[in-house]
Amino acid sequence: MTTVTRRRFAAVAIALALSVLASAMAASSPRFFDDDPVWVERDTQDASAITRFEPNLFVEMTRNVIAGIPRYRGVRARNLNTVDEVPDSSWFTNRVGRRHLSPADVAIGPDTSSGPAPGAWTVVASKSDGITPGFTVLDAAGARWFIKFDPRGYRGMATGTEVAVTKLMWALGYHVPENHIAAMRREQLTIGAKAKLVAPDGSKRRLRASDLDALLEGANRDADGSYRVVASRAVPGKPVGRIQFSGTRPDDPNDVVPHEDRRELRAYGVFAAWLNHVDAKGINSLDALISDGEGGAFVRHYLMDFGSALGSGAVAPADYWAGAEYMVETKQVGRQMLGFGLAYPKWHNTPFYESRAIGRLPLNNTRFDPDAWKPRVANPAFIQARPDDKFWAAQRLAAMTGDMIRAAVQEGQFGDPAAEEFLARALAQRRDAIVRTYLTAINPISDPALGGDGLLTFRNAAVDADVAVAPGGYQADWFRYDNATGTTAEHLGTSSSRSTTMRAPVALPPGEGSFVKVELRAVDAATPAWTQPAHAFFLRTHGGWRLVGFERVPD
Repeated sequence: MTTVTRRRFAAVAIALALSVLASAMAASSPRFFDDDPVWVERDTQDASAITRFEPNLFVEMTRNVIAGIPRYRGVRARNLNTVDEVPDSSWFTNRVGRRHLSPADVAIGPDTSSGPAPGAWTVVASKSDGITPGFTVLDAAGARWFIKFDPRGYRGMATGTEVAVTKLMWALGYHVPENHIAAMRREQLTIGAKAKLVAPDGSKRRLRASDLDALLEGANRDADGSYRVVASRAVPGKPVGRIQFSGTRPDDPNDVVPHEDRRELRAYGVFAAWLNHVDAKGINSLDALISDGEGGAFVRHYLMDFGSALGSGAVAPADYWAGAEYMVETKQVGRQMLGFGLAYPKWHNTPFYESRAIGRLPLNNTRFDPDAWKPRVANPAFIQARPDDKFWAAQRLAAMTGDMIRAAVQEGQFGDPAAEEFLARALAQRRDAIVRTYLTAINPISDPALGGDGLLTFRNAAVDADVAVAPGGYQADWFRYDNATGTTAEHLGTSSSRSTTMRAPVALPPGEGSFVKVELRAVDAATPAWTQPAHAFFLRTHGGWRLVGFERVPD
């Protein structure tokens, strides 16, 4: 045996030994701990050394064309607690569907003020990238705001959309900035001594009064000479770049779950489809470094810039193909070439509702297909969404009432009652289509609870949402569960019921600290997927039984 061969053999042997050791350690580690389920995920590592990161949209699009759209892997989301939920974190906060929200709460959303302070605004920066030009001001109180406009002839479209969608995204649980509709006059603007203009190529120069005048030329102006604007308040902390929807940030010690495997980012694709937010990409996000009050810092992740959503394309009404195709569709190009330009896409014959106040949306949304919806640029996190991720998103939409939707739309102040009524109705129809599609696709049993008297209760989320008929009944198989090894020890019995309440077998272990596993399924259901069991795990405590684990679609 040569020296190289011996070294290779030794390396393989060491690797095998480490693998066996890791498996043994994993097998000896309990699956559930005393604090399960965890509902708040805290960033414990200091991220003060983080550097700014900016995703490159051109690189993203080029990668999709050259390498192709990322492949769906079917891997379970990796940031879930033990009951199949997303904890509160620097990425997400549970709101609708987990706590009581009123339409008034949705109308307020993330707001902490009534908007920019009246008086003079000092312009400290401006950009003119040809997509959503705007500028940054300090109001009379010194607060920093980012100002954007409606395109000429479309009063309310971009600004109202920005505000309405922000309210809804806040209700769904995301960190978003505070946005307000405001009125602005040219004469209240002064240019700061160090104000810079950022050109489309990224270069900077001194901002001039003529630059502001040129920017305002393309903005809609009211009859009294004022401009309707959306003012977005600067988020707390120091900006350190944008969210990348795959991988992790190597300079953020708390960022350990690949972004495409975070459920809230996968579910963002469902919510983007609901809101027709075709610009759901990294450039429309922000990472901010926040002090933890103890000498360290963590990164909070924001979603923002919703001007290209609903019926708005930010600088014009949404394109007819918005939501139906990626910006670059190689298959569609091929079909057009083979058909000599006569192979029309499906959206070509879609009737649309058009209004200068809200832009352009399909006229009939009752048959909206969320699985067919696409953003302008393929998003890796959206592609990796599994049926259980989409179910989780649909549960939140099922809790979004029509009054909540109308409250958000009214905050947009679109100025056209008929268009506002259509928009609220369209969002309700799209919501219902999503709920109907995803709550019925897998076992919809939810919120199992086991009383100390042995009474098991649960919900059927699809039936509760009125998108499916109740099955003929339900069945539960009960097992003693070994938490140390993660295995079922013995079958304790089977119970069944025609309702969502049933009795446990009398043989449940009485000792405090005991675990049972319950496999819950529907019987005589119209949907075959409902017969695949969901797994619930209960721990015997002094006060009864506590749910410590739940899996709807196990790996």
